[in-house]
Amino acid sequence: MNSPSNNTINSLVIQKNSSLSIENFQVEILAYLGQFTADVYYFQVNILPTDTNITSSKLGLLRIGSIEGGLSRELKLREVLADYKLVAPLLAQTTVDSAIINLHSPDSENLPNLEKQEHEIESDQENHEHEIEANISEENTDSSAPELLTTSSDIDDESDYLQEEYYEEQEITPNSSTQKLLLLNYLPDETKTLETWLKPEHSLEESIFLASQVCQFLRYVHQQNWCLVSVLPQLIEMTTPIQFFDLTSAYPIGETLLNGLLGDYCAPELAYNKNPVNELMSSYTVAALLYHAIHKQPIQLEQSIDIKINPIPRIYQILKISLSPIPEERFPLSQLLANLVETRQALSTPKIQWQVASASTVGLSTKRLQNEDNYGVRQQQLSNTETMILGVVADGMGGMAQGELASKIAVQTVLEEPIPTNFKTAEQRNEWLITSFQKANESVANTVKDGGTTLSVILAIAKQLMIAHVGDSRIYLLQKGEIRQLSEDHSLVALLVASGEITQEESLEHPDRNILTKSIGSKRRLSDGYVQNLKNTTEELSINLENGDILLLCSDGVWDLVPTNELAEIFGTHQNTHQDLQFGVDHTIDKVLERGASDNATLLALQYHMEKI
Repeated sequence: MNSPSNNTINSLVIQKNSSLSIENFQVEILAYLGQFTADVYYFQVNILPTDTNITSSKLGLLRIGSIEGGLSRELKLREVLADYKLVAPLLAQTTVDSAIINLHSPDSENLPNLEKQEHEIESDQENHEHEIEANISEENTDSSAPELLTTSSDIDDESDYLQEEYYEEQEITPNSSTQKLLLLNYLPDETKTLETWLKPEHSLEESIFLASQVCQFLRYVHQQNWCLVSVLPQLIEMTTPIQFFDLTSAYPIGETLLNGLLGDYCAPELAYNKNPVNELMSSYTVAALLYHAIHKQPIQLEQSIDIKINPIPRIYQILKISLSPIPEERFPLSQLLANLVETRQALSTPKIQWQVASASTVGLSTKRLQNEDNYGVRQQQLSNTETMILGVVADGMGGMAQGELASKIAVQTVLEEPIPTNFKTAEQRNEWLITSFQKANESVANTVKDGGTTLSVILAIAKQLMIAHVGDSRIYLLQKGEIRQLSEDHSLVALLVASGEITQEESLEHPDRNILTKSIGSKRRLSDGYVQNLKNTTEELSINLENGDILLLCSDGVWDLVPTNELAEIFGTHQNTHQDLQFGVDHTIDKVLERGASDNATLLALQYHMEKI
């Protein structure tokens, strides 16, 4: 920010087409924009190039006001904020001894009708009707004058341009000080202003994001012991990040205003100039802006006590509390910002649903009268934005029902393992899976003599998928019609295939194809790397699921008789025709039975559905 200039100009005349110098800038007055703050006059100007090699000019915003009013407060706040990125920088500033302002010269063209944003509390209706004329001269604006002027809502039905009128030039002759401040900024691009942004309809997520940015700025201002009690949408630019061009509605915390304020974004208690400025007034401002964005209009004056809010969960509560006429009921800025961020995350996070189907059969073997397979599913809401699903399949081994007990213990141990507080990263979740396997292994080893089980687990949180696996049950992922095996076969024939001693086709008929090299319960303690994760097959601990993906967990009694390509065909058809997932599972088990079902067979299918809220 430029340091204050000691240069003063005597008898400055400001009117359309006139020019003046402010520090190193030469500006030409183009139009009077309004008096958005009571003691500040806003002008659109042309900033003329000072470099002779540059021919183009830029539009600027010139503001003129008392050295004891809104511009003075803005300068003090800018000094505190320094180069804060959400505040548009000043180009120049200076002071004048006195000023003559001719708002509309006889030959002036039609001027743009920028609507004012605040209402002055007036006792005289006639003064209200002629407020612009009455306020041209500060002879009519003493120290007890209202801080802000009326909106132009009374002329909403007029054309986009003001009628040509001629006002005689009048000299600003203050009662307290003759000096005036002049501040120069670039003028925000009209197509990018918040005023323009508010006109079309926006999504709830976009509206909340806007409110969050404004809330973040107002909270930072409050942390510097200041409060913004209103905003001017036409002087806020929707860039990245959002930028504020005017800070004249800022007041030090605890200051009591000399006059009351009314406006689209002003807390109702500001109408009575008895309440010290505090952050709950800024909370109201944020909520009033969010209300405008969602309801397509600002809060109406007649609604100030009983505001009609659309019944949108979470947003309704935020607005109802933050717009309360009782200040103490409102959220502080930090809490309001946290609620806005959480609500936006909830809206932007896709809604996830899982379709689950399963089937298990003892098969047709006369040697297997008990089903030694077990499986289970656990679903849990971890937070407002995170849904967890756990799918488990285990194929037990051992005579005299020992296999059935082993698989049952393993499945229950994993499904009942508590979720820790720190469960955010892939590494933390992988550690939890390994711990679950260690506990399952200890329980099986201590309970089942000469028994064991395979154990295959999928863990999906939101769209992130992880696995943990021991044995020769399998985990498949069917994505966009293509199937791939995410698990490894911990078996003797798999080692023989990997070493090249036999082919994949030969492994299907190999007499030792059911001999495992790894299982749960076969040893007291699992060594490091014993439990397989996704890094073995995908090089990452986790992968992202896509809408419609299907996960298949099955014992060897399924994949031994229904090969991978056939599973892809069965469930690929399901993906394309949106058949019930259970139909695909039942169809697969029917094939297993038709082909002899010499082993127990279990199939668990889970389909991931994602939709934007």
